[in-house]
Amino acid sequence: WGMVEDRFNVEREPNEPHRFGWIVEVDPYDPKSVPVKRTALGRFAHEGAECIVNKDGRVVVYSADDNRFEYVYRFVTARPFDANSPAANKDLLDEGELSVARFDQDGGLHWVPLVFGRGELNADNGFHDQGDVVIDCRLAAEKVGATPMDRPEGIVYSPATKRLYASF
Repeated sequence: WGMVEDRFNVEREPNEPHRFGWIVEVDPYDPKSVPVKRTALGRFAHEGAECIVNKDGRVVVYSADDNRFEYVYRFVTARPFDANSPAANKDLLDEGELSVARFDQDGGLHWVPLVFGRGELNADNGFHDQGDVVIDCRLAAEKVGATPMDRPEGIVYSPATKRLYASF
């Protein structure tokens, strides 16, 4: 594409690859709303996003990177969802903690935070701020020892079983 369209020539537009791979939120109740890119959820080949309201009221977003040997992610909002005030929830997905799954041999699961300055997510490894972490989410996941999966697809939550189900 870079040979026929300048937009895709990374020598002319070095930021072009970073414009893709983000979750975009759309308000289905407001036809005049503008879609919003939610960068705090990380950049990768999102298959989708499963949102639930946790017991403590915070929103949890689960997503997976639909490529071979990639990862499963979780984002937990910093503040709780307010069911009585849509305006209070407008920027809910802008602040919180992004983490990646590490599966143990015995089937256990640990969520490893993808936070600049923690562990390997530092300048020595090419991360200069949280922006670098979310832009290069795959590299960040690799640096913290996440478990690579074989094309993780959709993730769904069952209110009946209170479990998450993922397809690979």
